[in-house]
Amino acid sequence: MLTGTPVRRRAKRSEALQTRLTAEEHAALRRLSARTGIRASRLARKAIRELVTGGVDLLNGEQQAVLELARQIRLVGINLNQIARHLNRGDSASRSLAETIGELREALTESEYTWRRLVAAARARTVPEHGRD
Repeated sequence: MLTGTPVRRRAKRSEALQTRLTAEEHAALRRLSARTGIRASRLARKAIRELVTGGVDLLNGEQQAVLELARQIRLVGINLNQIARHLNRGDSASRSLAETIGELREALTESEYTWRRLVAAARARTVPEHGRD
C-alpha cells in the first residue's frame, strides 16, 4: 500500500544520453513540452522509465493525488474492519449497516473516479498529430 511508504529521494543523475530525433519528432516533443509545461528532458526520462519499468511515472501533483487516493482507500478498509468487529461481537451499530456500507461504496466509487482521471490525464499527454513508432 502506498501510505506509510517513504518517498524516495531523487537519485543523482550521473549518466547522460544523447540521441538524434527527426525534425517532426523534435517538434512534437517541443509541442508536448509547451502544452504540459514540463521540460523536454523530464518528458524523455518519463518515457524511458515507463518503457523500462512497464509502470507509470507520475508527474506534477499526480504523486500527491495517488497518495491521497491510497489514504482514502485505507480509511474505507478501517471502516470495514470496524463493521466486522461489531458484527463479530454481536454489537448493534449506532447507524444502520446499510447506510454505512452505502457511504463506503460512495467513497470507493469516488476513489475509482479519481484513479481513472489520473490515468486519463497520463494518457492524454501524447502528441496526437505525431504517429507512434
